[in-house]
Amino acid sequence: MESHPRRALLVLAAGAFVFAAAVAAGLRLVPEPRTQLDYLVIGSLATFLMLGAVFGLILMFWVKPREFLAQRRRKRASPQQTPPQ
Repeated sequence: MESHPRRALLVLAAGAFVFAAAVAAGLRLVPEPRTQLDYLVIGSLATFLMLGAVFGLILMFWVKPREFLAQRRRKRASPQQTPPQ
């Protein structure tokens, strides 16, 4: 199992990658000349996507998937049947 510093580094690296990719895609999609509002929208969208990726990875690494959305029911103890004598 991975250690916590390694997991944290992986989450940070994935967040930085998602942010950089979103900024690069935004700069390609928005035509020039760009205004300050264009840069604000590109940065806001990149931040939103990065936070979503980081939140998803944190849930995946630190919250047990079985306990996150639904809890398993315990099996009921069935009455013990004694063999016929």
